Amino acid sequence: MGIRRVATMVVLVAASAAAAYFVFFKPRPVRAHAVDRGEAVVEVLGTGSIESRRTIDLGFEVTARVVRLDVDQGDLVKQDQELAAVDPTTFRAAVAVATENLKLAEAAIERLASDVARGKAVLEGAEANIRRVRPLVEERVTSPDSLDIADERLKVAVADLARASAAKIEGDRRVRTVQRTLEQAEADLARTVARSPFDGLVLKREREVGDVAVPGAPVLRLAAMDVIWASVWVDETFLDPLREGQQARVFLRSAPQRPLVGRVARIGREVDRETRELLVDVSLDPVPDRFAIGQRVDLWIEIAKKGDVLRLPPAFVAYANGRAGAFVLEDGSAHFRPIEIGGRGRDWVEVVGGLDVGSLAVRPLDAIAAPLRDGDRIRPIEKSTP
Repeated sequence: MGIRRVATMVVLVAASAAAAYFVFFKPRPVRAHAVDRGEAVVEVLGTGSIESRRTIDLGFEVTARVVRLDVDQGDLVKQDQELAAVDPTTFRAAVAVATENLKLAEAAIERLASDVARGKAVLEGAEANIRRVRPLVEERVTSPDSLDIADERLKVAVADLARASAAKIEGDRRVRTVQRTLEQAEADLARTVARSPFDGLVLKREREVGDVAVPGAPVLRLAAMDVIWASVWVDETFLDPLREGQQARVFLRSAPQRPLVGRVARIGREVDRETRELLVDVSLDPVPDRFAIGQRVDLWIEIAKKGDVLRLPPAFVAYANGRAGAFVLEDGSAHFRPIEIGGRGRDWVEVVGGLDVGSLAVRPLDAIAAPLRDGDRIRPIEKSTP
Protein backbone atom coordinates (compact mmCIF):
# COMPACT_ATOMS: atom_id res chain seq x y z
CA MET A 1 0.00 0.00 0.00
CA GLY A 2 2.83 2.41 0.82
CA ILE A 3 4.59 1.58 -2.45
CA ARG A 4 1.45 2.36 -4.46
CA ARG A 5 1.04 5.68 -2.67
CA VAL A 6 4.66 6.62 -3.35
CA ALA A 7 4.29 5.61 -7.01
CA THR A 8 1.16 7.74 -7.36
CA MET A 9 2.91 10.74 -5.85
CA VAL A 10 5.85 10.26 -8.19
CA VAL A 11 3.51 10.22 -11.20
CA LEU A 12 1.74 13.36 -10.02
CA VAL A 13 5.01 15.18 -9.43
CA ALA A 14 6.26 14.16 -12.86
CA ALA A 15 3.04 15.32 -14.50
CA SER A 16 3.20 18.64 -12.65
CA ALA A 17 6.81 19.09 -13.67
CA ALA A 18 5.97 18.31 -17.27
CA ALA A 19 3.07 20.76 -17.21
CA ALA A 20 5.24 23.43 -15.63
CA TYR A 21 7.88 22.88 -18.26
CA PHE A 22 5.30 23.03 -21.02
CA VAL A 23 3.81 26.24 -19.66
CA PHE A 24 6.88 28.06 -18.38
CA PHE A 25 9.97 26.61 -20.02
CA LYS A 26 9.10 25.03 -23.37
CA PRO A 27 9.89 27.53 -26.17
CA ARG A 28 6.88 28.92 -28.01
CA PRO A 29 6.87 28.47 -31.77
CA VAL A 30 6.86 31.87 -33.50
CA ARG A 31 7.26 33.40 -36.92
CA ALA A 32 10.37 35.50 -37.50
CA HIS A 33 11.46 38.18 -39.96
CA ALA A 34 14.94 39.58 -40.54
CA VAL A 35 14.83 43.37 -40.60
CA ASP A 36 16.35 44.72 -43.83
CA ARG A 37 16.65 47.84 -45.95
CA GLY A 38 14.73 48.42 -49.17
CA GLU A 39 11.85 50.29 -50.80
CA ALA A 40 8.71 50.96 -48.77
CA VAL A 41 5.45 52.28 -50.15
CA VAL A 42 3.67 54.78 -47.91
CA GLU A 43 -0.08 54.22 -48.08
CA VAL A 44 -3.29 55.56 -46.56
CA LEU A 45 -5.82 53.06 -45.28
CA GLY A 46 -9.50 53.54 -46.00
CA THR A 47 -12.54 51.38 -45.37
CA GLY A 48 -15.82 51.65 -47.18
CA SER A 49 -17.92 49.92 -49.81
CA ILE A 50 -18.48 49.39 -53.53
CA GLU A 51 -20.91 52.02 -54.82
CA SER A 52 -22.38 53.34 -58.04
CA ARG A 53 -21.88 56.99 -58.87
CA ARG A 54 -25.62 57.26 -59.60
CA THR A 55 -28.25 55.46 -57.55
CA ILE A 56 -31.90 56.44 -57.88
CA ASP A 57 -35.31 55.48 -56.54
CA LEU A 58 -37.62 55.00 -59.53
CA GLY A 59 -41.34 55.49 -59.03
CA PHE A 60 -44.46 56.98 -60.61
CA GLU A 61 -45.64 60.60 -60.70
CA VAL A 62 -49.28 59.51 -60.72
CA THR A 63 -51.42 57.60 -58.25
CA ALA A 64 -52.65 54.23 -59.51
CA ARG A 65 -52.45 50.52 -58.86
CA VAL A 66 -49.35 48.64 -60.08
CA VAL A 67 -50.35 46.18 -62.81
CA ARG A 68 -46.96 45.16 -64.17
CA LEU A 69 -43.42 44.65 -62.84
CA ASP A 70 -41.08 43.36 -65.53
CA VAL A 71 -37.83 43.16 -63.55
CA ASP A 72 -36.56 41.92 -60.22
CA GLN A 73 -33.59 42.75 -58.04
CA GLY A 74 -30.32 41.70 -59.60
CA ASP A 75 -31.54 42.22 -63.18
CA LEU A 76 -29.51 44.30 -65.62
CA VAL A 77 -31.59 46.85 -67.55
CA LYS A 78 -31.05 49.10 -70.58
CA GLN A 79 -31.77 52.80 -70.96
CA ASP A 80 -35.47 53.48 -71.84
CA GLN A 81 -36.42 49.87 -71.10
CA GLU A 82 -39.94 49.50 -69.67
CA LEU A 83 -39.66 48.28 -66.09
CA ALA A 84 -43.11 48.66 -64.54
CA ALA A 85 -46.59 50.04 -65.22
CA VAL A 86 -49.69 51.17 -63.34
CA ASP A 87 -53.34 50.88 -64.43
CA PRO A 88 -53.80 53.34 -67.35
CA THR A 89 -57.62 53.16 -67.59
CA THR A 90 -58.37 56.49 -65.91
CA PHE A 91 -55.62 58.27 -67.82
CA ARG A 92 -56.73 56.89 -71.20
CA ALA A 93 -60.24 58.14 -70.48
CA ALA A 94 -58.86 61.59 -69.64
CA VAL A 95 -56.99 61.63 -72.97
CA ALA A 96 -60.17 60.63 -74.84
CA VAL A 97 -62.22 63.39 -73.17
CA ALA A 98 -59.55 66.01 -73.83
CA THR A 99 -59.28 64.89 -77.46
CA GLU A 100 -63.04 65.22 -77.95
CA ASN A 101 -63.07 68.64 -76.27
CA LEU A 102 -60.30 69.76 -78.60
CA LYS A 103 -62.31 68.67 -81.65
CA LEU A 104 -65.32 70.61 -80.39
CA ALA A 105 -63.22 73.70 -79.70
CA GLU A 106 -61.63 73.53 -83.16
CA ALA A 107 -65.09 73.18 -84.77
CA ALA A 108 -66.26 76.22 -82.82
CA ILE A 109 -63.24 78.14 -84.07
CA GLU A 110 -64.20 77.35 -87.67
CA ARG A 111 -67.70 78.72 -87.05
CA LEU A 112 -66.35 81.82 -85.34
CA ALA A 113 -63.91 82.37 -88.19
CA SER A 114 -66.89 82.31 -90.57
CA ASP A 115 -68.66 84.90 -88.41
CA VAL A 116 -65.60 87.16 -88.58
CA ALA A 117 -65.42 86.78 -92.36
CA ARG A 118 -69.15 87.59 -92.65
CA GLY A 119 -68.69 90.62 -90.36
CA LYS A 120 -65.86 91.91 -92.52
CA ALA A 121 -67.98 91.52 -95.66
CA VAL A 122 -70.95 93.35 -94.10
CA LEU A 123 -68.62 96.14 -92.93
CA GLU A 124 -67.14 96.52 -96.38
CA GLY A 125 -70.67 96.75 -97.83
CA ALA A 126 -71.71 99.36 -95.26
CA GLU A 127 -68.61 101.44 -95.98
CA ALA A 128 -69.23 101.24 -99.74
CA ASN A 129 -72.87 102.24 -99.22
CA ILE A 130 -72.05 105.33 -97.17
CA ARG A 131 -69.49 106.40 -99.77
CA ARG A 132 -72.22 106.14 -102.44
CA VAL A 133 -74.95 107.90 -100.42
CA ARG A 134 -72.91 110.86 -99.16
CA PRO A 135 -72.41 112.55 -102.59
CA LEU A 136 -76.07 112.05 -103.42
CA VAL A 137 -77.14 113.80 -100.23
CA GLU A 138 -74.70 116.63 -100.88
CA GLU A 139 -76.13 117.05 -104.36
CA ARG A 140 -79.66 116.83 -102.90
CA VAL A 141 -80.47 113.92 -105.10
CA THR A 142 -81.65 112.01 -102.07
CA SER A 143 -82.85 112.99 -98.63
CA PRO A 144 -80.49 113.35 -95.60
CA ASP A 145 -82.29 110.42 -93.99
CA SER A 146 -80.57 108.09 -96.42
CA LEU A 147 -77.19 109.16 -95.06
CA ASP A 148 -78.37 108.60 -91.48
CA ILE A 149 -79.56 105.11 -92.38
CA ALA A 150 -76.24 104.27 -94.10
CA ASP A 151 -74.27 105.59 -91.15
CA GLU A 152 -76.32 103.49 -88.74
CA ARG A 153 -75.76 100.39 -90.84
CA LEU A 154 -72.00 101.09 -90.78
CA LYS A 155 -71.94 101.35 -87.01
CA VAL A 156 -73.88 98.09 -86.66
CA ALA A 157 -71.44 96.37 -89.03
CA VAL A 158 -68.45 97.62 -87.01
CA ALA A 159 -70.05 96.36 -83.76
CA ASP A 160 -70.89 92.98 -85.26
CA LEU A 161 -67.34 92.53 -86.54
CA ALA A 162 -65.89 93.50 -83.15
CA ARG A 163 -68.17 91.02 -81.42
CA ALA A 164 -67.24 88.24 -83.89
CA SER A 165 -63.52 89.02 -83.54
CA ALA A 166 -63.74 88.92 -79.73
CA ALA A 167 -65.54 85.59 -79.89
CA LYS A 168 -62.81 84.30 -82.22
CA ILE A 169 -60.09 85.39 -79.76
CA GLU A 170 -61.94 83.69 -76.91
CA GLY A 171 -62.30 80.58 -79.05
CA ASP A 172 -58.57 80.56 -79.80
CA ARG A 173 -57.85 80.74 -76.07
CA ARG A 174 -60.28 77.90 -75.49
CA VAL A 175 -58.45 75.78 -78.08
CA ARG A 176 -55.09 76.48 -76.44
CA THR A 177 -56.49 75.60 -73.01
CA VAL A 178 -57.95 72.34 -74.28
CA GLN A 179 -54.66 71.56 -76.05
CA ARG A 180 -52.77 72.01 -72.78
CA THR A 181 -55.32 69.81 -71.03
CA LEU A 182 -54.77 67.15 -73.69
CA GLU A 183 -50.99 67.44 -73.38
CA GLN A 184 -51.28 67.03 -69.60
CA ALA A 185 -53.53 64.01 -70.00
CA GLU A 186 -51.13 62.46 -72.52
CA ALA A 187 -48.18 63.15 -70.19
CA ASP A 188 -50.01 61.49 -67.29
CA LEU A 189 -50.77 58.51 -69.52
CA ALA A 190 -47.07 58.27 -70.44
CA ARG A 191 -46.20 58.37 -66.75
CA THR A 192 -48.13 55.15 -66.19
CA VAL A 193 -45.07 53.33 -67.57
CA ALA A 194 -41.74 53.53 -65.71
CA ARG A 195 -38.61 53.38 -67.88
CA SER A 196 -34.96 53.07 -66.93
CA PRO A 197 -33.12 56.41 -67.28
CA PHE A 198 -29.81 54.60 -67.89
CA ASP A 199 -28.10 51.24 -68.30
CA GLY A 200 -28.11 49.88 -64.79
CA LEU A 201 -28.76 47.25 -62.18
CA VAL A 202 -31.95 46.70 -60.20
CA LEU A 203 -30.93 46.80 -56.55
CA LYS A 204 -34.31 46.42 -54.90
CA ARG A 205 -38.00 45.95 -55.66
CA GLU A 206 -39.98 48.16 -53.29
CA ARG A 207 -43.52 47.36 -54.54
CA GLU A 208 -45.42 44.39 -55.93
CA VAL A 209 -48.24 44.00 -58.47
CA GLY A 210 -51.46 45.13 -56.81
CA ASP A 211 -49.84 47.76 -54.60
CA VAL A 212 -50.93 51.36 -55.01
CA ALA A 213 -48.15 53.59 -56.32
CA VAL A 214 -48.14 57.22 -55.22
CA PRO A 215 -45.85 60.11 -56.18
CA GLY A 216 -42.68 60.10 -54.12
CA ALA A 217 -42.88 56.41 -53.17
CA PRO A 218 -40.17 54.29 -54.87
CA VAL A 219 -41.08 51.16 -56.82
CA LEU A 220 -37.56 50.13 -57.88
CA ARG A 221 -34.09 51.13 -56.76
CA LEU A 222 -31.57 51.34 -59.62
CA ALA A 223 -27.80 51.79 -59.81
CA ALA A 224 -26.06 53.02 -62.96
CA MET A 225 -23.31 50.76 -64.25
CA ASP A 226 -21.23 53.36 -66.08
CA VAL A 227 -19.18 54.35 -63.01
CA ILE A 228 -18.60 51.78 -60.25
CA TRP A 229 -16.11 52.79 -57.60
CA ALA A 230 -14.95 52.18 -54.05
CA SER A 231 -16.25 54.88 -51.76
CA VAL A 232 -14.13 54.85 -48.59
CA TRP A 233 -13.60 56.86 -45.43
CA VAL A 234 -10.10 58.17 -44.76
CA ASP A 235 -8.84 59.92 -41.65
CA GLU A 236 -8.78 63.71 -42.02
CA THR A 237 -5.05 63.83 -41.18
CA PHE A 238 -4.29 62.45 -44.67
CA LEU A 239 -6.11 65.21 -46.58
CA ASP A 240 -2.94 67.11 -47.46
CA PRO A 241 -1.03 64.28 -49.24
CA LEU A 242 -4.13 62.95 -51.02
CA ARG A 243 -4.33 63.75 -54.74
CA GLU A 244 -6.66 62.77 -57.54
CA GLY A 245 -5.06 60.14 -59.78
CA GLN A 246 -3.08 58.43 -57.01
CA GLN A 247 -2.89 54.66 -57.39
CA ALA A 248 -4.74 52.47 -54.92
CA ARG A 249 -5.22 48.82 -54.08
CA VAL A 250 -8.76 47.70 -53.28
CA PHE A 251 -9.38 44.51 -51.32
CA LEU A 252 -12.87 43.02 -51.39
CA ARG A 253 -13.84 41.23 -48.20
CA SER A 254 -15.03 38.35 -50.40
CA ALA A 255 -11.64 38.04 -52.15
CA PRO A 256 -8.96 39.52 -49.86
CA GLN A 257 -6.13 37.77 -51.70
CA ARG A 258 -6.98 39.32 -55.10
CA PRO A 259 -6.51 43.10 -54.89
CA LEU A 260 -8.14 45.33 -57.48
CA VAL A 261 -6.36 48.26 -59.09
CA GLY A 262 -7.86 51.69 -58.70
CA ARG A 263 -7.12 55.41 -58.82
CA VAL A 264 -8.42 58.27 -56.71
CA ALA A 265 -11.26 59.87 -58.69
CA ARG A 266 -12.77 62.28 -56.19
CA ILE A 267 -11.80 63.63 -52.77
CA GLY A 268 -14.50 64.88 -50.44
CA ARG A 269 -14.27 68.30 -48.87
CA GLU A 270 -16.46 67.69 -45.84
CA VAL A 271 -15.26 65.84 -42.76
CA ASP A 272 -17.67 63.80 -40.67
CA ARG A 273 -17.91 65.64 -37.38
CA GLU A 274 -18.17 62.43 -35.35
CA THR A 275 -15.54 60.17 -36.92
CA ARG A 276 -13.28 62.97 -38.28
CA GLU A 277 -13.04 61.16 -41.62
CA LEU A 278 -13.57 62.34 -45.19
CA LEU A 279 -14.98 60.45 -48.17
CA VAL A 280 -12.68 59.41 -51.03
CA ASP A 281 -13.96 57.76 -54.22
CA VAL A 282 -11.61 55.42 -56.09
CA SER A 283 -12.40 54.26 -59.62
CA LEU A 284 -11.80 50.58 -60.42
CA ASP A 285 -10.01 49.37 -63.55
CA PRO A 286 -11.29 46.93 -64.43
CA VAL A 287 -14.53 46.50 -62.50
CA PRO A 288 -14.66 42.94 -61.10
CA ASP A 289 -17.09 40.44 -62.60
CA ARG A 290 -18.48 39.52 -59.20
CA PHE A 291 -19.40 42.37 -56.88
CA ALA A 292 -22.38 43.76 -55.00
CA ILE A 293 -23.32 47.39 -54.42
CA GLY A 294 -22.61 48.13 -50.77
CA GLN A 295 -20.00 45.35 -50.47
CA ARG A 296 -17.34 46.14 -47.86
CA VAL A 297 -13.80 46.91 -49.00
CA ASP A 298 -10.44 47.81 -47.53
CA LEU A 299 -8.38 50.21 -49.59
CA TRP A 300 -4.78 51.38 -49.58
CA ILE A 301 -3.92 54.60 -51.42
CA GLU A 302 -0.27 55.08 -52.40
CA ILE A 303 0.88 58.58 -51.41
CA ALA A 304 4.68 58.14 -51.56
CA LYS A 305 7.55 55.73 -52.11
CA LYS A 306 10.67 55.63 -50.00
CA GLY A 307 13.84 53.91 -51.12
CA ASP A 308 16.56 52.31 -48.98
CA VAL A 309 14.74 52.55 -45.65
CA LEU A 310 14.77 50.19 -42.69
CA ARG A 311 11.53 48.27 -42.98
CA LEU A 312 9.40 45.72 -41.20
CA PRO A 313 6.10 43.99 -42.09
CA PRO A 314 3.19 45.56 -40.13
CA ALA A 315 2.29 42.20 -38.57
CA PHE A 316 5.53 42.31 -36.58
CA VAL A 317 4.74 45.65 -34.96
CA ALA A 318 3.55 45.25 -31.36
CA TYR A 319 2.34 47.75 -28.77
CA ALA A 320 3.08 47.95 -25.06
CA ASN A 321 1.85 50.71 -22.75
CA GLY A 322 0.67 52.64 -25.78
CA ARG A 323 4.05 52.61 -27.44
CA ALA A 324 4.97 50.96 -30.74
CA GLY A 325 7.69 48.36 -30.75
CA ALA A 326 8.71 44.91 -31.86
CA PHE A 327 9.68 41.66 -30.16
CA VAL A 328 13.15 40.53 -31.19
CA LEU A 329 14.92 37.21 -30.65
CA GLU A 330 17.79 37.45 -28.19
CA ASP A 331 19.35 34.44 -26.42
CA GLY A 332 16.35 32.24 -27.22
CA SER A 333 13.83 34.69 -25.73
CA ALA A 334 11.52 37.42 -26.99
CA HIS A 335 12.41 40.93 -25.87
CA PHE A 336 10.28 44.01 -26.54
CA ARG A 337 12.13 46.87 -28.20
CA PRO A 338 10.41 50.25 -28.62
CA ILE A 339 10.66 51.53 -32.18
CA GLU A 340 9.98 54.79 -33.98
CA ILE A 341 7.77 54.42 -37.04
CA GLY A 342 7.92 56.62 -40.15
CA GLY A 343 5.78 55.93 -43.20
CA ARG A 344 3.25 53.11 -43.13
CA GLY A 345 1.87 50.84 -45.81
CA ARG A 346 0.00 47.58 -46.12
CA ASP A 347 3.19 45.62 -46.85
CA TRP A 348 5.86 47.59 -44.99
CA VAL A 349 6.36 49.90 -42.04
CA GLU A 350 9.33 52.24 -42.10
CA VAL A 351 11.43 51.88 -38.93
CA VAL A 352 13.14 55.17 -38.13
CA GLY A 353 14.81 53.95 -34.95
CA GLY A 354 14.97 51.10 -32.43
CA LEU A 355 16.06 48.23 -34.71
CA ASP A 356 19.07 47.40 -36.82
CA VAL A 357 19.50 45.57 -40.10
CA GLY A 358 19.50 41.85 -39.40
CA SER A 359 17.50 42.09 -36.17
CA LEU A 360 15.17 39.11 -36.02
CA ALA A 361 11.66 40.34 -35.25
CA VAL A 362 9.19 37.70 -34.07
CA ARG A 363 5.41 37.38 -33.67
CA PRO A 364 2.88 34.68 -32.69
CA LEU A 365 2.05 32.06 -35.28
CA ASP A 366 -1.44 33.44 -35.96
CA ALA A 367 -3.98 36.00 -34.83
CA ILE A 368 -5.66 33.70 -32.31
CA ALA A 369 -2.44 32.78 -30.50
CA ALA A 370 -1.67 34.43 -27.17
CA PRO A 371 0.38 37.63 -27.52
CA LEU A 372 4.07 37.47 -26.72
CA ARG A 373 5.38 38.69 -23.40
CA ASP A 374 8.78 40.13 -22.68
CA GLY A 375 11.11 37.25 -21.75
CA ASP A 376 9.05 34.43 -23.33
CA ARG A 377 11.23 31.55 -24.53
CA ILE A 378 10.63 31.16 -28.26
CA ARG A 379 11.55 28.95 -31.17
CA PRO A 380 11.26 30.38 -34.68
CA ILE A 381 9.64 27.85 -37.05
CA GLU A 382 9.38 30.16 -40.05
CA LYS A 383 11.70 32.89 -41.17
CA SER A 384 10.78 35.35 -43.89
CA THR A 385 13.11 37.59 -45.87
CA PRO A 386 12.25 40.10 -48.59
